[in-house]
Amino acid sequence: MLKLNIIGKIILIDNFVNTYFQQNGILPIKSFNDNYIWTIIKNDKIVVVDPGDHKPILNFINKHSLTLLAILVTHHHNDHVNGIEKLCELNNIPVYASNKTPLSLCNTYLKEDDVILIPELDINLKVINTPGHTNDHISFYGQTVNSNRVLFCGDTLFSGGCGRIFEGTYKQMFQSLKKLSNLPLNTLVFSSHEYTINNLVWAMTVDNNNINIKQYYKHAKLLRKYEYPTLPSSINKELSINPFLRTNCMEIINSTSAHAKVRLKSELDVFIELRKWKNAH
Repeated sequence: MLKLNIIGKIILIDNFVNTYFQQNGILPIKSFNDNYIWTIIKNDKIVVVDPGDHKPILNFINKHSLTLLAILVTHHHNDHVNGIEKLCELNNIPVYASNKTPLSLCNTYLKEDDVILIPELDINLKVINTPGHTNDHISFYGQTVNSNRVLFCGDTLFSGGCGRIFEGTYKQMFQSLKKLSNLPLNTLVFSSHEYTINNLVWAMTVDNNNINIKQYYKHAKLLRKYEYPTLPSSINKELSINPFLRTNCMEIINSTSAHAKVRLKSELDVFIELRKWKNAH
C-alpha cells in the first residue's frame, strides 16, 4: 500500500508540474547548485531571465531549435549574468537591465514603470525597482504566455524568505518587499533560487503555530524528493507563510521581539531583526 501511495504521489506531481509549465510557457533551467534560469517560451521563440551560465541555455536552445529574442536581468551578481556574453553571440538582441547596472553588456536600460513588450511571446512586463539586495535590483511584473500575472523577482523575494542585504539598506529591502506584497494575490512568483526548504525550516521557528507553513513544508519536501522545483510560489501563498511579508502580524512581532530580547516598535524594526535572525540561521 505504501509503495502504491508513493507511486501515486509521483504521478500526481509529474502531471501537475508538466501541465503547469506547459500551460504557462515558463520553464526553469537549473544552473549551479540552486539557481533557476527562467525561460519564457512560445512556439520556437525564447526569452531568458538572469542567465548566470550560458551552457545549459545553449543546450536547451539547440535541442529544441529555439530563437533567443531577449535577456532580462534583475541584478548584476555573477550567478545571474555570467552567461550573457556567450548568449549575445547568437543574435543581436536586447539585454534589459536597470539604468543603475554596472554591467557593460546590457544595452537596454530601464527605470521604474518602464514596460517591456515582446509580442512574439505575449510579454508585457512592467519594471519595479526593488533595491536592497543590490542597488540596481529590479523585478519584472505583468503578463506572458496565456496572460497570467507573473513576477520575476530575482533575489529580492524567495518562497518563505528574502534576499540578503549586500549593497542596499534594510529599509530599501523592506520597502521593496512591501511593493511586491501589494501585487494581486494570484501573481505567480518566480524567484531565482531553490531556497524554499531552508526558508521554511526557519519560518517554522519564527511562526511555530502557523499550520500553512507546516503544510507547505511537507508539500515542498515531497517535490524536492523527486527533484521538482518548489517554484513558482504566489503572492497569496507568501502572505500566509513568509515572515518577511508578515511584519505586522502579532505572532511575528512577538517571536521576533522575544528573539531580540526587546519589544520591537515598528514593522521596519521587526524586519531588521528578522533579517539578522535569518542571517544566523
